Amino acid sequence: MADVVRPGKVDWTGDNPFIYLKTDPAGDWSALSLFFRVTASDFGPGSLVLTIEDPYDKRAEGADAPAPVRLALTDNEPLAHFLIDGFVRRFVLFRPATAALDALELVGGAAFTTQGDGATMHTESARAEERGLSLAMTWEDLDTPFAVDVPGPQSGTGQHEMFSVFRTAGAAHVTVNDAVLPGSTVERDFLNGPAQSAALALSETWVRDGGAEVAQA
Repeated sequence: MADVVRPGKVDWTGDNPFIYLKTDPAGDWSALSLFFRVTASDFGPGSLVLTIEDPYDKRAEGADAPAPVRLALTDNEPLAHFLIDGFVRRFVLFRPATAALDALELVGGAAFTTQGDGATMHTESARAEERGLSLAMTWEDLDTPFAVDVPGPQSGTGQHEMFSVFRTAGAAHVTVNDAVLPGSTVERDFLNGPAQSAALALSETWVRDGGAEVAQA
């Protein structure tokens, strides 16, 4: 029988859905949001949801507008640091967002809930009761699942083989403290062709290439 075991260290496995929004379809991203539900890692299981508004700091100096949202909620802070430093910072759209990620407010002790029918709507929510903070991501009009095996050089970190099952969404939105962030998803090239910039990423597993190192919490 052929060897069916993949070499390399499994850094984490779980879910990693995303929503990327633009207020101007021809402009830069106005908000980048990620959700992680990790079932196994060196830091144990846990969840993390984060959003960074104006990720590339494009606001005019002195603009009379509220500060952009840079918020993350988690129930496992060491795991959250590991995911942010070892993965989020290396994802393509987040690489130019160093200042926004440095300003990210990470709040522990959050409680997480999942809602939806798995077809027309899916929502992942987090609430930090003691701080009165909440963050929710909602995907609508989910498409047929498809599986991917992304080799290390093409993966988000460039150092892991990544396996996942994706369900692209027809639309999506992000809610922070009951206020919906401005912006909409936009069509872009995705793994299986044009799709809106939001998808569920399920059963996602990141296997480290031999010799690669990932930032530790």
